Amino acid sequence: MNFINKLKLQADGKIIFKNFSYLSLLRLFSIISQYIIISILVRSLGDAKYGLFVWAFSIIQYLVIVINFGFNTYAAKYVPENIEDPENLNRVFSAILSFKLFLFFISSILFLFLVSNIPVFTENWLLLLILLGFGLGEAMFPIWLFQGKEKLEIPTKIIFTFKMMLVLSTLVLITSNEHLLRYAFLLTAVQIMIGLAGLYFAFSKLNIEFIRVSKNNLSKIIKEAFPFFIGAVFGKSFHFLAVFLIGLYFSMEDVAGFDISFKIMAAIQLPFETLSTVIFPSIARTKNIKLNEKFIFISLALALLLWMLTYWQSAFLISLLGGKELLVYTGLLQKLSVLIPVVVLTYFLGTNTLVAFGYHKQYNYSFIIPAIIYILTLAFLWKTDSMSFEAIVYSRIMVDVLMAAYRLFVAVKHRLIFSSR
Repeated sequence: MNFINKLKLQADGKIIFKNFSYLSLLRLFSIISQYIIISILVRSLGDAKYGLFVWAFSIIQYLVIVINFGFNTYAAKYVPENIEDPENLNRVFSAILSFKLFLFFISSILFLFLVSNIPVFTENWLLLLILLGFGLGEAMFPIWLFQGKEKLEIPTKIIFTFKMMLVLSTLVLITSNEHLLRYAFLLTAVQIMIGLAGLYFAFSKLNIEFIRVSKNNLSKIIKEAFPFFIGAVFGKSFHFLAVFLIGLYFSMEDVAGFDISFKIMAAIQLPFETLSTVIFPSIARTKNIKLNEKFIFISLALALLLWMLTYWQSAFLISLLGGKELLVYTGLLQKLSVLIPVVVLTYFLGTNTLVAFGYHKQYNYSFIIPAIIYILTLAFLWKTDSMSFEAIVYSRIMVDVLMAAYRLFVAVKHRLIFSSR
């Protein structure tokens, strides 16, 4: 607590410390459980079938982006700013839940049409159809509400319980390369249960009520969230697009190597993402620029050290997660490790800086501009028959560097960083 007090958090200190502890446990367990599951799947299904699962799941993630519609960012800021207005929170909750379920229904119809008519999807129609239910679980789970109300102990307990069920059931039931569809069903079932549990606790513990929302209120919320949706479409599709193209042009083994390398990166970035998520409501409420600066500089220094450590121990990390068969992707992890400090800087300069201080348009531009350059780069590679595994990897690195650079430029321009210098 002395560290928190030194950061001058005052009354927010205990809340941040508590939520950081809960979210750290949640993210840590999520990463550990994910790694256990990956190790089981790679060894049981084989590299190719694991790669096929990752490829199919990347397609479902596009559906999830549409369903979430940017609400996770928009509402996580909106809730703490209206924490004393229960009626308004009920209205926002009801509008968001209704619209997300509506988006799931519409997206599912379009998705089924594509699966029925595009050969590359038709070949794996049953796998994609099972994973479609994952989107329903995402639509129901109000993580933004728990984050905004700074009650992260609730989703921590929910996710811990059901993810543990997934780990144990995967360990017992996924034992051969014939069990790909079985695992897809387990994953989808667990996500739907997480969504239902989230709704139950929102109603029972947070005193949220589902009420009828007028068309005007619904339109207002959709309009306000739309810029965040555009940003999410561009921003969160970077990785999924890379996975999709690698699976389309190269091999599912390459998809597995690429995905496992990113999973390792996610584990290393975990503490920074957690800290960024936890302090966001307090920064949005207090507008404390100097506090935000301290977190940025300390986190960036630590991220630089972790970059060097990851580069040095890349072979060990790859073999630990994917086995010796995937050691050929050691060089890939070394290339991608440069993104550790880049992504950490992106976290803190995004929601915690641009969104928290009201620069919503610039925040969304930070996704859109790099994404356009990324898409044009991939289009050029395709048009000139220059598409290669390495080209996709370097393009993926480029887009994160551009995003961090743009956010840094905006933050410096508007004195949201280096403000005391």
